[in-house]
Amino acid sequence: MNYIGVDCHISTLEFALVNERGTITKKAKVNTGVKEFMAFVKDIPKPRKIFIEEGELAGWLLETSLNFGEQLVITDPKINKWIGKAGQKDDAIDAEKLAQLARGKYIKEIYHPVSHRRKFKDLVFAYHDTIKSQTRVKNKIKAKFRSNGIRCTGDTVYMDKYRDKWRKKLSKNKITHLIVEELWVQLDQLFKSKEKLKRNIRIQSKKCPEIKKFIKIPGIGLIHAATISAIMETPHRFANKKKVWMYAGIGLMERNSGERVYSKKLTRDYNRPLKNAIKKSAEVAIIAKDNQFQKQYLKLTIEKGIPSHKAKLTVSRSILAAMYGMWKKGEEYDPQIVKKRSKGIKS
Repeated sequence: MNYIGVDCHISTLEFALVNERGTITKKAKVNTGVKEFMAFVKDIPKPRKIFIEEGELAGWLLETSLNFGEQLVITDPKINKWIGKAGQKDDAIDAEKLAQLARGKYIKEIYHPVSHRRKFKDLVFAYHDTIKSQTRVKNKIKAKFRSNGIRCTGDTVYMDKYRDKWRKKLSKNKITHLIVEELWVQLDQLFKSKEKLKRNIRIQSKKCPEIKKFIKIPGIGLIHAATISAIMETPHRFANKKKVWMYAGIGLMERNSGERVYSKKLTRDYNRPLKNAIKKSAEVAIIAKDNQFQKQYLKLTIEKGIPSHKAKLTVSRSILAAMYGMWKKGEEYDPQIVKKRSKGIKS
């Protein structure tokens, strides 16, 4: 096997080729481009495999490699400590070390979507970025009123029909009025962008059949279903539901020595948008009309006296386990199946 390590930048690609014996047999630095990238790779005898670290170019290089029938592995930089914490660092050395780590099987592969899945994920994250921008602008609007001694609570300050009322409360300073007016313009534009992105998510989600099934689960709406689908990408990348829980930050990480478990706590290495989506779904399910997850929450809190935050965590696990099982087996939502699967899930 020939191991091709690549240190990727927007302008250049640094290659290092390592053979089975660990000998560096070839190095090169080329301009970033499909032609230059594949020219180097195709010149290497088979069997060969390309290794890069996660970064902005990872998705593009993966799709390029697949289009040309090449194997490319995207690795986790946090695991590649030999590269990140090295005293001596440059692109050529990093590429060589990556190839050596791959040869020794000391890397962790990161799954990346391709084709429609990649574009759909970009669309969903664009929606969430717009929501974050909306929140920032809303905070600035309220901050501007408060900095002028005006009490500002509730949501009416954002709404077009109440803006004349809020304008009258401001001082007659033209600059203050200009700033607030421009913030309102930004907020209106972001609202339009959010709605447009949401419409496109609804259209594109039709190519992901699992989303239609997810929406039938209590607490799961279009955006949460699309977010969870876009982030997980496929259920087959996870060996079991506990792996999914760990990825979502709701699984327990155990530390043990011998036969004694001396530590059990929530993992700190997880996908934050996924955790946010599943926890919000659990909160909605708990207050929704009669459903299996609400009953589970009430049983845990009222009958067993488990604290609310731990009960919500257990409900989150139940919902994510249901989604994972449905997706993997191609099933429709069935409360009875969920009830059976939820047995044995501990807080």
